Amino acid sequence: MGGSTSYLRLRFGGLSFLLACLIGGLVVVTGRNVVSDTQHQAAAVSSSRLLSASLREIFAEAAAADPPALTPEQRARADALAAAIVPSELSAIRVLAPDGVVLFATGGATETAPPPSSGSLAWRIIDSGGVPLFLTNVGGPGFVAQLTEDVGPINADIAHEQRTALVTTIIAVTLLYIMLQAAFWLVVRGITSDYGRLRRLYAATAMLRSSVDMHDVLTRITRDATNYAQGQFGVVALYDHDNGEMMLRCTFDRATDTVTHHQRAFEEWFMRRCIITNTTIINGAAAAAFHQFYAAVPEEGQLNLLCVPMTLRDRVVGVVAVLREPTRRGNGFAPDAVRQVVDLAAHGVMAVEQAELFAKVRAYAEEVEVSYDATLKALTAALDAKDDITEGHCERVSKLTTHLARSFGVSERALVDIERGALLHDVGKIGVPDAVLKKPAALNEQEWEAIRKHPLLAGVMISKVGFLEGATPILLYHHERFDGTGYPFGLSGDRIPLEARIFSVVDAYDAMTSDRPYRSARGHQEAMIEIADHSGTQFDPAVVTSFVRLMAQQPDLHARTAGRRNLQRHHDDDNPRLAESVA
Repeated sequence: MGGSTSYLRLRFGGLSFLLACLIGGLVVVTGRNVVSDTQHQAAAVSSSRLLSASLREIFAEAAAADPPALTPEQRARADALAAAIVPSELSAIRVLAPDGVVLFATGGATETAPPPSSGSLAWRIIDSGGVPLFLTNVGGPGFVAQLTEDVGPINADIAHEQRTALVTTIIAVTLLYIMLQAAFWLVVRGITSDYGRLRRLYAATAMLRSSVDMHDVLTRITRDATNYAQGQFGVVALYDHDNGEMMLRCTFDRATDTVTHHQRAFEEWFMRRCIITNTTIINGAAAAAFHQFYAAVPEEGQLNLLCVPMTLRDRVVGVVAVLREPTRRGNGFAPDAVRQVVDLAAHGVMAVEQAELFAKVRAYAEEVEVSYDATLKALTAALDAKDDITEGHCERVSKLTTHLARSFGVSERALVDIERGALLHDVGKIGVPDAVLKKPAALNEQEWEAIRKHPLLAGVMISKVGFLEGATPILLYHHERFDGTGYPFGLSGDRIPLEARIFSVVDAYDAMTSDRPYRSARGHQEAMIEIADHSGTQFDPAVVTSFVRLMAQQPDLHARTAGRRNLQRHHDDDNPRLAESVA
């Protein structure tokens, strides 16, 4: 802004100088003409006054005669009177009758006279043998008197007047230029100040809008208000409308750049008055009220205090206060600084409201999350109650599936859905009859059909729960095979969702490394070999490769074989085809 302001100032300086010169030039040209006309008129009036009343009377009588002519007596009297002014004042006098007859003439050059008009006065400069003369035509009753005189003294007066006018014009132009520059400086200073204030306010509010953390919002408001007002200490207190308490929330020490957050009731008269009246207050406050928060504040004495209310829809939310030691400049806060703090408070209150709303929403979200977890636990408990043979299987596979999915760069939000899907992958078995689910003998085709429907039953059940929508890919497709021979849809390759392809590997691994009624758990290495053998047919090769790498890097993830159970053998409800291949 400084560079652009200097450029504008330089540009305006040049333009205003040209404008002042143009105005000065017009004034000089106009002034010269005015001075010349004024001096010529003055000279003509002066010449006409030389034509005395006696001469006017003589010429009027001669012009009235028939024919117009001077008598010898009149001529003698006119010669005597004219001798007194020619050539001392005038160089020549010539008097003409209306018909152009010369009644009287003394001296030299003349020119054609205009028609007589009593009291008229006209003048011009004529050339008489290379000598310029000033000619004045004086109209009388029935005659015109032409008076000529030397133009030199008249021109000298004109030149003097013009020099004086020129000097005056130069002074006026200089003053005009200075006034224009001063006006420009004042205007630009005001615009620059407003621009700087708005720019700082925009930057501050942009930062406030970008944050939903109450501590961060209060920190920014306190620090910015203190810096804007050139104060030493800053305070932000929020008002609790429920109990009427003013809660101190944030303090700032500019000297040490230290921000401290509080949550305590606080009472200070002027800050309370600012909240009650919803008006900005500038006054002196007792230093003792703030000594406990700032080591540099004395226990006694006064501090200059600026209090600005934070108001939203005519409701005072809190107050921003700035403190500084007394100075010789009255209250110590410049009007522009006060205005900046007022603007900051007006915009900051929206950020405070936003942060409060976000905190409430986050609290509600946490409550909802707790209810979600309770829902999942209830479903898992229902599943364990339905099939106690695989108890704990869901929790194990959910943890291992999450680790494997993370190696594929799955987002944290998607990992939540994957974990929930793994936990509930067999929830559809709740809809399978116990006689089929716990049958110790081999299943017939109709019973296998009931088993194969449990992914669809899981999808129908979970579709009624909105927050579990992201878990449905695992529920619906975890029994699909990479070669397309799985169920319930017979999908193959990349048509099977990634999370389902990941889960199917983990599900098979946990099934093989866990005890079953019809067999004992297999070891880790044996299970890994079996999974590798089915890569490309039952499992996605890329998932198998990542699973092998993960298990090698993190041996602690290896499933621990449960205690041997001497239970009656029955079908594998997790993965019958794999069970048949590894039985």
